[in-house]
Amino acid sequence: MPEPIDRLSGLTPGQALDLAAGSGRYSVWLAERGWEVTAVDIAIGEIPGVRTIRADLYKHEYRIVPDSWDLILCWLYWQPDLLQEIARGVRHGGVVALAGKTRGRFATSLANYRGAFRGWREIASGEDETRAFLVARKELVDQTNDL
Repeated sequence: MPEPIDRLSGLTPGQALDLAAGSGRYSVWLAERGWEVTAVDIAIGEIPGVRTIRADLYKHEYRIVPDSWDLILCWLYWQPDLLQEIARGVRHGGVVALAGKTRGRFATSLANYRGAFRGWREIASGEDETRAFLVARKELVDQTNDL
């Protein structure tokens, strides 16, 4: 596994959503560590121990329910209009793990991720000539009044 994904191994397992899951290798990796995983992809097959949903994310055939996930993973898939939905879908204290290519038609950058997840605590991030990634936690908000 790439090093940024390894940063997830210390998290307490919960509900995970793997968007654009492809063959499901990250879904399996998470399930093996105790996560309850839902994997979504346009051409996904069955993955043992993982709930799979066949949907075209580009056509918005799958909607992310707000405040429903402890982890949302979207690795090497870039769709800018999903970022706000991903941010709303993560519970407070939850984590996003995102990566995209930095070249080609669907290129992105670390700046794009940081802009979409401004105010989240970065766990790991980076960018090179082939990929940009961000792993960040949605911090708990202190609701107390300072009177």
